[in-house]
Amino acid sequence: MTFVSVNPLEPTTHVRQKRGAFKNHELREETHKTRDLKACIRCRMQKIRCSSSPNNPMGSCLTCQNLMVNRKIHNLPCLRYRLTSCTEFRVGKPDGMQYSARWPVMKIQDISDWASPEIRTITVEAEVSPVPFELNVRKFVPIPQDSLRRSWMDGKIKRFKETTPYAIADMGAAMVSMHSYITKNVFKCMDYFLRNSDELIKVTFKFARTYMETRKDSEDEVRLLKNYMVLWAAVRRTATLDYIVGQDKLGMDPVENDKSSPLLGKVPLPPVMIQQLEIILTVGFLKPLQKLVLDDLQRLILANNPKTWMTIYLIAFMSLHSCSTLLAENYRNARRQGYKRRFSFPQFVQERHNSANVFLAHYHYRTEQCNPFKLNQSDWKNRHTTPFADMATKDVIFLQKTRALLAEKDRAEEIRYVHEANLYENELFFVSQMFEENWQPRDIEIDTGSETIYGGPVKVYYGVPTKS
Repeated sequence: MTFVSVNPLEPTTHVRQKRGAFKNHELREETHKTRDLKACIRCRMQKIRCSSSPNNPMGSCLTCQNLMVNRKIHNLPCLRYRLTSCTEFRVGKPDGMQYSARWPVMKIQDISDWASPEIRTITVEAEVSPVPFELNVRKFVPIPQDSLRRSWMDGKIKRFKETTPYAIADMGAAMVSMHSYITKNVFKCMDYFLRNSDELIKVTFKFARTYMETRKDSEDEVRLLKNYMVLWAAVRRTATLDYIVGQDKLGMDPVENDKSSPLLGKVPLPPVMIQQLEIILTVGFLKPLQKLVLDDLQRLILANNPKTWMTIYLIAFMSLHSCSTLLAENYRNARRQGYKRRFSFPQFVQERHNSANVFLAHYHYRTEQCNPFKLNQSDWKNRHTTPFADMATKDVIFLQKTRALLAEKDRAEEIRYVHEANLYENELFFVSQMFEENWQPRDIEIDTGSETIYGGPVKVYYGVPTKS
């Protein structure tokens, strides 16, 4: 199958109808208040007015308060979450950890002070994909705020590898090439990245691909699944180690004789080039595609159509797994930088964790009326009496296999342990919450301390390094 992504910059075909003017002043004021506070998920799904409590406007709305009397039916809290406020990826780096000060804002802007007119083509690989890609690069004149070293921790000692001052020659052209590279290699990236994952993860991602390729009766859902998978693959490129392969290594040798280095035996990509790639991915790919995906997913969920449940389930599952893998990379990066704190970018971890709660809340609200994982064999024999009367047999088999995997003793024990120990970076931490009864949003413990294991601040080394 040739994978062709939908252009995220094309306008959507959905047109929102205009609402007429209010004839009631009280309704106008209440609507204004709801717009400020945001309507809760339950009221938006049921398409009813979300009236805040006069005694506690920030608390549960009046609708949810009335429904909470019968907790056997409505056990989810009143949550004023919006999918469109979620984030799937990190934007930039914390102060002090940027590789260059040339781009104070995320903008496609080429370097102007070149040291040579020669354009060289290098081949780059990454930890997240087996497929290399090419970049046209050029030697530039470093400024004091350009990092020319790649660093890592060896116990309590910070070690470095010098790099040569090369950067992407044309960021606009590189953005076009990167778009083609990612969309053509989504499934190769997916298979490679998940090769050591838990069986539950691999089975679900494999089914998601098959479901997307064989779904014929809903172009909107197929487009949404395609776009999310491209987004998923692009996000993987923001949390990886890149290195140069092939003949032209820009005058650098591999990292040798240092087993502590994550780049042992590899030629590191120059830091300025890494920052350029991050800008290219963020501006040209991630931001527009994330907006398109979240808008379409929210529209699908609020439509409350049982036929769309599987698409919602698969995207929620993939997004929650992505959250765990990003937190795991954040954890590893903190170790590479020598931080004592758990994660290198605490603010992003908080934002991504909050987004996971938003996805979980929408999924559980969407599923609470009828959960296919709670249907027994007798229910499936009478599938025509359930909201899933049109579900294909292969889809039912997938759900039953998922339930069987969750029931396996070793996996159930691992899930219990990762929750007891708050192992947010474990790949089962978030996806397992999709199967909880009476789910409630979880908080996360975040340490923002700047202490390092070597006793000093995390230093950024610029310019030509000195010998010591």
